Amino acid sequence: MSTDLTPWIARGQSAYDEGDLRAAEEAYRKAVEEGEEDGAYYLGDLLVQIDRAAEAEPILRGVVEGGDPDAHIPLGTALWDLERVEEAEEQYRAAIRHGQPAGHYNLGLLLRDTERFEEAAAALRVASEEEPEALVELAILLIEDLEGDEAEAERLLRAAIEQGEEDATIVLATLLVEQEREEEAEALLRTASDAGSPAAKIDLANLLSEYEDSEEEAERLYREAIELGDTDAENNLGVLLADLGRTDEAKQVLQRAAARGDELAIENLATLTAKDN
Repeated sequence: MSTDLTPWIARGQSAYDEGDLRAAEEAYRKAVEEGEEDGAYYLGDLLVQIDRAAEAEPILRGVVEGGDPDAHIPLGTALWDLERVEEAEEQYRAAIRHGQPAGHYNLGLLLRDTERFEEAAAALRVASEEEPEALVELAILLIEDLEGDEAEAERLLRAAIEQGEEDATIVLATLLVEQEREEEAEALLRTASDAGSPAAKIDLANLLSEYEDSEEEAERLYREAIELGDTDAENNLGVLLADLGRTDEAKQVLQRAAARGDELAIENLATLTAKDN
């Protein structure tokens, strides 16, 4: 795949970066019509990302057959989405043969999903040499599936944090809480929360809500996470408000979350409403 963006692809990338996926798709389709190199790759990759794998597959297969090895990974993901797992694995392995480090990462995720845990760990170890997010996935695999060394998982997660992987903070904090190392978990989450991580604010609020006299700070953190765009915090905030006896406020928050389709909020709202009847 070329690194030089042709006019319609450049326009599509700009729209994509701005979050206008419809405009991005239109631009990529125009790139294909105009015969711009890599237009089909960008279109197929976008279709995979927006859960239109059935449309993406023939486009990306054509790109692969045309000699572009970069399409192996998005084609593999399209096939995985279509539950054609063996074909997906073949594409990820083809990406690896063509020297693409992300192939190891995607293969590791697929192998874990198919419960081939030892093979998944091996693939993720290779991927982690160049893909920091693989460190997080490998740590989760060790903890949840292989009953592995939690000390190694912690080491992997701390290495991922040093490389800027926000998810590693959340996973490590969860591990520390499970090990009854709440003070370390709180310190870790406070650092990430102060840096502006909505996920860390939510997890820190979850932790604080279990402590006496910390409900006010927990409420503030949930509201900050919501302001930062993490609407999943609305359900947590609603539950906290209900526990504090602020039922009307709790209902308002849960109703907003329920209107978005948050299943937990729908259940909690129903429970709260039933108590009033």
